[in-house]
Amino acid sequence: MTCTGERAVKSRLRTPSWIARIESPDGRVLGAGVLLAPDRVLTAAHVVVPGRPYAVRLVGVRGLDAVAAGVRADEHVPQQQDASGDRSGDLALLRLATPLPAEHTTRLYRLASPHGPVSMYGFPDGDDGGRWHGATLVAARGRDSQVQLRPLTPGELAAPGFSGGGVVDDTTDRVIGVVLSVDSGPGSAFSYMSPTETILSHLPQVAAWTDGAEAVDPRLRTGPDTAGALDVPFATELASWSRGEGWPVLVTVVPAHSDRAWTLRRAVTLADRELRTRHNTSVFGHDPPETVPPAGAHDLALDVKGLTAAEVMDRIAARLGVPDDPRPERLGSLRVPLAAVLVGVDEAAEPGALLGLVDRLARQGARLLLVFRRRGEGLAQATESLVDHPLRDRWSRLHRELDRIVDELGPALDRRRDGVLPGPGTRHLLDQAESGVRRTRMLRAWVAHSPEREREPRAADLLFTFEDAADRRRQRLEQAIGLLDARLRRREELLGRTGAEWPLCRQRAGTDGDRVMEAYRLYEDALALLRQTPCDIERAEAAVERFVGFCSAPDPGPEGTP
Repeated sequence: MTCTGERAVKSRLRTPSWIARIESPDGRVLGAGVLLAPDRVLTAAHVVVPGRPYAVRLVGVRGLDAVAAGVRADEHVPQQQDASGDRSGDLALLRLATPLPAEHTTRLYRLASPHGPVSMYGFPDGDDGGRWHGATLVAARGRDSQVQLRPLTPGELAAPGFSGGGVVDDTTDRVIGVVLSVDSGPGSAFSYMSPTETILSHLPQVAAWTDGAEAVDPRLRTGPDTAGALDVPFATELASWSRGEGWPVLVTVVPAHSDRAWTLRRAVTLADRELRTRHNTSVFGHDPPETVPPAGAHDLALDVKGLTAAEVMDRIAARLGVPDDPRPERLGSLRVPLAAVLVGVDEAAEPGALLGLVDRLARQGARLLLVFRRRGEGLAQATESLVDHPLRDRWSRLHRELDRIVDELGPALDRRRDGVLPGPGTRHLLDQAESGVRRTRMLRAWVAHSPEREREPRAADLLFTFEDAADRRRQRLEQAIGLLDARLRRREELLGRTGAEWPLCRQRAGTDGDRVMEAYRLYEDALALLRQTPCDIERAEAAVERFVGFCSAPDPGPEGTP
């Protein structure tokens, strides 16, 4: 049995014993599954139907016969689709008529996703023995937080025979979910998986075969016995942060035992894949939609009261699958973007050291919600160092970038365009680059006179949009300038070649006046085109070739000479 600390897959060269092939009574392969217990196999709901007979075979175990299996209606969660097209469910637990040996089982593992390389095992058409496919976790999709899997190569797109198969994280070698479906239609590039915590939200009994730290500290959860008044503005702010809107670090004050504290626990609970069940979503179903965060919005929600910075780092590392390592340098290997909620920062055992840790995480691109219990020096320090100062710096960098585009790169492009015409197929790029300078000039004027409310942390998406636009325009300008510089260098090369060829040509022509005059005419034609501004390189190069070709041709000698 695969226990904590052991690897679910010791080698991709063999088939793990926990991989199940699900068959119809006549032996037709329907899909894959994960043997979690001697008598339980986890799979996708669309692979099986309650009340029908099936057979389960462990393809990685020799000499073991298939066993009969079926699924009950209360352990079958069919896929549903809401009005927005978001999918949910599609999970089932098969019960085996005859238990299989316990040493062939494995366990699911809670691991923050969706980032990193994974492997999945399934049974594509014509390959009943199965095979490994590689993929990368891309992003969560929809309210059920199903995760997109991008195949490493086009041939590794998960075929229907992968449905229900286990997804193994390549870093930890843990089973972190099961394959659900494949995009349909031509050009399909994605399949989808249900991560462990989403599985647990639909089939809580699977917790008996699950390892890994839960994302949400028990002290930060809402339950059926808790109630409070919803602070709508605060709930809206939390949901906005959860959706990835605004500045990535939100620093706020939430006194304990307040409506604001209850609102925070509600947001944390609804944003967790495992805790966001059909029950609690129906309880909050009448709340304003803008106050409801998406599932999977955070990787960890932790009450840090009394904890050291090292203990907080350990919890983050465990959630992200970072191997045990006491050195803080391991933060460099964390899967980012991390999204973490840390509550009670001012009540931590080492508030200063903890702020140093979160500063390092923020520099790595993490999204952080930092909750203080009271106002004070720590709150002011965190707000200044993690929000106000970096935000001012980003606006200043944007100003400098806009100035560089308008005052440096734009004129540089103009000077080059005055010197040389664009090459074939490049005129559109140069026109786009020039247009980008004009738009940047208008953007710079807007930014210089924009109201202060446009520079607040909650409006940071505007800053990010401007940064992206400036970056694209800068790159386009640099590319256009580079192309024109190459043509200008070619012009100098042609001038040098023409100037070096002329005395040699005169020497070879000797006393043949007609030949000298023709060479001089071709020489002047080439120089005129090369010195023309803007220079047409193609025409000038053709003229240079005519001149050099004439000079290099053998002398025909006096007229009539045989």
